[in-house]
Amino acid sequence: MRTQFLAATLMLAASLGTAHAANLSFLNESILLRIPKAQVSEFSTEVGRVLNDVADGQQSSWASKPVRARQVPVNVTFAPRNTTRTSKGQTCRFLAADVAQGTAKENWGFWFCKQENGAWRASAR
Repeated sequence: MRTQFLAATLMLAASLGTAHAANLSFLNESILLRIPKAQVSEFSTEVGRVLNDVADGQQSSWASKPVRARQVPVNVTFAPRNTTRTSKGQTCRFLAADVAQGTAKENWGFWFCKQENGAWRASAR
């Protein structure tokens, strides 16, 4: 269950197209798993917006909304960079993410490539 949730969160399969990834078990304790399930879609939408609208070198932030009292939000700062075009004309971007919850911090980075249908897909680029 946790791996499925993580795959949905990180690879954004719900709103950005199906993604294929290697074994993600090393991410089982990721802060991203603490995003409330009801907010994963909002998170995915924000990733898509950042990939579509935020220029290389600029940043955009997103935070989960606490569901329970004393729950600390998950804060994510996105920074797209290295936008390139493949030989087939496909746009690809590296998306860095600084993730924090309270004093816990993680840094992630993923390549995404825009598909013919306009959806972004995680890439092994």
